[in-house]
Amino acid sequence: MISVLASLLMTISSPAIAAPPRLTQEPDRIATRTPPRLTEEPDRIAARTAWKYFERNWDQKTGLVNSVDDLPWTTLWDQGSAMLGIHSAHQLGLISETRFNQRIETLLRTLETMPIPNTQLPNKAYDTQTAAMLNLDSSPDPSGKSGWSALDMSRFLLGLYVLQANYPQHQNRIHRIVDRWKISKLEKDGWLMGSVPEKGQLKLVQEGRLGYEQYAAESLKKWNINATEAINNPPQTQIEIEGITLNVDRRDFKNSGASNALTNDPYFLWALELGLPKAAQTQVANLMKLQEQRFQRTGILTAVNEDSLDRAPYFLYYGVFANSSLWQPVTAHGRISNLRFLSTKAAFAWKALMPSSGYGDRLRQAAQPLFDAKRGYFSGRYENSQDGINEAMNVNTNAIILESLLYQARGNRPIAH
Repeated sequence: MISVLASLLMTISSPAIAAPPRLTQEPDRIATRTPPRLTEEPDRIAARTAWKYFERNWDQKTGLVNSVDDLPWTTLWDQGSAMLGIHSAHQLGLISETRFNQRIETLLRTLETMPIPNTQLPNKAYDTQTAAMLNLDSSPDPSGKSGWSALDMSRFLLGLYVLQANYPQHQNRIHRIVDRWKISKLEKDGWLMGSVPEKGQLKLVQEGRLGYEQYAAESLKKWNINATEAINNPPQTQIEIEGITLNVDRRDFKNSGASNALTNDPYFLWALELGLPKAAQTQVANLMKLQEQRFQRTGILTAVNEDSLDRAPYFLYYGVFANSSLWQPVTAHGRISNLRFLSTKAAFAWKALMPSSGYGDRLRQAAQPLFDAKRGYFSGRYENSQDGINEAMNVNTNAIILESLLYQARGNRPIAH
């Protein structure tokens, strides 16, 4: 994830870090069932098209997938998406067993040997062609001074968990890989911990805002990392937007230096991959209801999300609420943009999670044609018709399309179950 790193951080004190736990939890075994299949032709077209992104952007030497089309750069969040996307494609029959294993074995070979800093955690960014450490601006970072992201690592570790749960032949190798890393550093006193460079040193910071924080913490539980405060006690308050009650994070850009954008992405990932607990279901139902209500009020198809853009500022968090403003996209630095957009990945996820929803059908129909047949799906289209299609193309959009289709084909069962 290109800019969640910057916009979802908050500094707190950093006591000494305990030794990492051994990976003793056995993965939940995915029950053997009839292989999932897509029965509708639009679904098959979407799956084949999304897979084109992976065919173009998978590096045969490293097994890594470009975060952005044709750019040899990636984050750990994006590699988590890549693993889940490749797994989904295999489950849907888009890639043979032989080719799938070749890709996974290439990736695992890279993960066994790729450089990590003396932090004992993977760096924030890597070169997909060489597996060398990079800065977030793609410049070389040979010493790994960029630090690590707990949010990114959580999605990456969830991808590894799904691989070991579904393909036991890779389990021992995956455990050896994760044993290289001191993953206990991702949590301290029940909170998610990342690090940022400051005056030549890495400074520990609390990481995550409402939605992202809980999704990441629930993912880390698969590896015996228990960020209990992040799950149970996030600082939040209730607000009413157009007659609908929602929880929002009290930590906004003004008081913490990080935006509190309330958007679909973490909740949809949480639902597709892990399944939403009852405590989150009302929040998500109200979040979706508010967006549909905006469409009914304005005629503007609304599916907010974090997304890449094909023009400056190139990445935005579009939410129903952020930093005391409604329906305003914000940058990682809290600046407001007027580039509102319909998110392709949000449209596909919405339809998967709400299969009988007429509004979900509308969203999916709007997103279905937003692709290049040789390259994959675009990020979406701008709400202002004069701005046209958002032709940014990235691994997260195409992976989540495949995940959404697999969720449907599995009878609405979360991918990590």
